[in-house]
Amino acid sequence: MSLKDIVTLFKNHQIQYGLNGDSENQMQELYKWELVSKQNGHPDPNVVDFSKEINSLEFKNLCFSSQITAIRNFVKYEPEEYTKLIRALFDENTLLQERVENFTESCKTLWDDKIKAKFTNHTSAMCDERLISCFLTFHNPQKYTFYKNDVYKNLCKLLEVKPRKAGLKLVHFYELLDQYVIPEIEKEDELILSINDEIKNNGCIQSMPLTAQTVLWYYNRALLKNTDTDKEDNENDLVETKIDNTMMYQKYIDLLKESKNLVLTGAPGTGKTYMAQAIAKEMGCGENEMCFVQFHPSYDYTDFVEGLRPIMMSEGQMGFERKDGIFKEFCKKAIKNLIDSAKSIENLSKELSWENKLQQFIDDSIDNDTKFKLSNGSEFTIDEIKGRNIIAHNDSNPKTPLIPINADEIIELLTNDVPLNIVRDIRTYFNRKFGTQPDSYAFIITKAIREMKYKTQVISANKIERKPFVFIIDEINRGEASKIFGELFYAIDPGYRGKKDIRVKTQYQNLVPETDVFAEGFYIPENVFILGTMNDIDRSIESMDFAMRRRFTWKEIKPEDTIYARQTRMCH
Repeated sequence: MSLKDIVTLFKNHQIQYGLNGDSENQMQELYKWELVSKQNGHPDPNVVDFSKEINSLEFKNLCFSSQITAIRNFVKYEPEEYTKLIRALFDENTLLQERVENFTESCKTLWDDKIKAKFTNHTSAMCDERLISCFLTFHNPQKYTFYKNDVYKNLCKLLEVKPRKAGLKLVHFYELLDQYVIPEIEKEDELILSINDEIKNNGCIQSMPLTAQTVLWYYNRALLKNTDTDKEDNENDLVETKIDNTMMYQKYIDLLKESKNLVLTGAPGTGKTYMAQAIAKEMGCGENEMCFVQFHPSYDYTDFVEGLRPIMMSEGQMGFERKDGIFKEFCKKAIKNLIDSAKSIENLSKELSWENKLQQFIDDSIDNDTKFKLSNGSEFTIDEIKGRNIIAHNDSNPKTPLIPINADEIIELLTNDVPLNIVRDIRTYFNRKFGTQPDSYAFIITKAIREMKYKTQVISANKIERKPFVFIIDEINRGEASKIFGELFYAIDPGYRGKKDIRVKTQYQNLVPETDVFAEGFYIPENVFILGTMNDIDRSIESMDFAMRRRFTWKEIKPEDTIYARQTRMCH
């Protein structure tokens, strides 16, 4: 069935039955036209009493009751701030996608910072694309219409286009209406005339986007036989279930934020591992902000903190290099997030542009086998970029021919336009007591990039959000925790979290380069949380000494506490 066929079928239906449809299909769409006509131009963010303005809106079944409650609490507790957000949402001088994203994020921030604490039970801003579409449609029905997820998905299937992710769906829906649906409707004069006559008799205004939405709703309900209103109820249930889930985890989230280190204990099969991962996700952690390891008898300090790893040297000789363990690498990512979240959009955009130029420079240098000359006359080439290190190759150093150069330092030098006349300028800028071998290489590379006339597009960066980082240790009692953590035994103490002036010297501290963020010693940043799991029937907890155990908060988990366990019982 084509879109043209659907419009034709709806035209015939409309001419025969009108917007409320026949007794079989029960379209009941006239109420939408009545709502947009009654509330056209509202909510008006310029009225004196915006709380009264919001409370006067009628939503019927167009959004969830929990969402209506949420917006009424917004204007009850923060009317001025919410007015500003609504005003920004209606600002047609800004791209719609940007408005939608800003409104969603700003509502969440406003709720979490100023309103959430007023309620004993967990609450949320309940701001999604469906609610936003209601605001836009009521305010300007000539340009916008109501959004429902199943309508959007079925339209994408019909047009054979890939649906967008959450947060991008609403704008995409409007784009599809403008590009495909509305032009097809405009070809059917009889359809438009029939709707115009009906809505005029009922004192309603015309809205082409709402006409398009009505056609698609007819397609959804009548032609696809998607008539069970349970679909909407199920969608509502999903929202409410998510709220219930978050409420379930909130006490553990609060406990983890307070204690910094939390271990979930319980019998096997209670869903401790599942809950640990769910807690991290509820805290806002994505893949980059979560790390999962499982302790076992063979797991040791070199895996977790740092150790020496064999590498192939020149002429087939074997050597060793110090390598960060998984937890140390994780903490570095968290520190970078803290640093980047404090940067302006302008600075982030400059960094992205220089990052692009650096990558181009490295690719060209490797492809052309470019040779660079140091101040001492020796030459080097660039082999690869490994992690955040540029690997230079210098045959004049037979013992250490491979030299790692910190890419982040080069980006910082470029972004901040640091004047470089001599190599020592790098040491001075980074406030290091001594110069390092990589400084000589960074000096040459930075000056070479500045001299290259790369034509790269201007890159616009987004503000980086400060995020929590959750490190999950499954079966924490199966490894010898005191040995695995080593000197970090002190660093994990909640009282030391984020304190740069209280650093721990790790086992291979003398091998840590001065360019490393932990050059002066290790510390755990304040946005890192450690979440462990342990089977309480396993008595190997006794192998963990008391000093280590007291640095963690221990919380017993029962089967009824976890969604995983509930789901498992339902399956059986």
